[in-house]
Amino acid sequence: MKLKHVGKMTVAAHRGDCYNYYENTMTAFKCAIQLGADMIETDVHLTKDEALVLIHDDTVDRTTDGKGKVADMTAEELFKLNAGDANNPETIPCFEDVVKLVASHNIMLNIEIKEYYSEENEQRCISCIEKVIEIVEKYNLREKIVLNSFDAWVLEYVYKKYGKKYMLHGFYPYSIMQNVALNPDDYLYCACIFADQNKAYYDYLIEKDIEPWIGAGVTQKNRLNICAAYGAKLITTNNPADAIHKLKELGLRDE
Repeated sequence: MKLKHVGKMTVAAHRGDCYNYYENTMTAFKCAIQLGADMIETDVHLTKDEALVLIHDDTVDRTTDGKGKVADMTAEELFKLNAGDANNPETIPCFEDVVKLVASHNIMLNIEIKEYYSEENEQRCISCIEKVIEIVEKYNLREKIVLNSFDAWVLEYVYKKYGKKYMLHGFYPYSIMQNVALNPDDYLYCACIFADQNKAYYDYLIEKDIEPWIGAGVTQKNRLNICAAYGAKLITTNNPADAIHKLKELGLRDE
């Protein structure tokens, strides 16, 4: 199973179009699609009552008008918070909201699971993974999604239970990830390279049949060109319009 890439470098909107709109909001997701992004990247947490919500941090402090840990709040409590501002109010979306949006457009979805493993958090971590998979399957999106985590325990759980049924997204070098027990070479579909101009990293991943991806730190046109030449297949960007424009200028994407 392979993602259907667009041109020589696919564009994933990091938390939606978070350069112009509030991150991980439906407005940011919808605007990213309108701008021509090929993929939405978002972050999934589990609430106190085990609902799936889209927010990056463990707490609501930075991105809403509330305070407190996501895990200590119910979905109802979270949905009352403003994830925008007084003039542009936004609601924290539930995971199924963005899945419905993706299902109704020709677009892919990168799901970063933010519940990390610990002995006391194991069941919540498993619950989060399984609930995500249940909704993905409900909308028949398995071939359009990747499951992503900085916690290798999450990825290894999926691999051990489901084999290569789901495309798994890690990070390279693998030391960036925590709880690495298995060799990620064996199960990763793709890996985001942080040292994006280290050609040896691309060569290693390509040799292992793992797609090299790059992150939101790559914004300069010359760096995009270098990464593409090294074999990068996708860029996750805060500003999808800018990335698309630069890729077109470089001849890496059709007009």
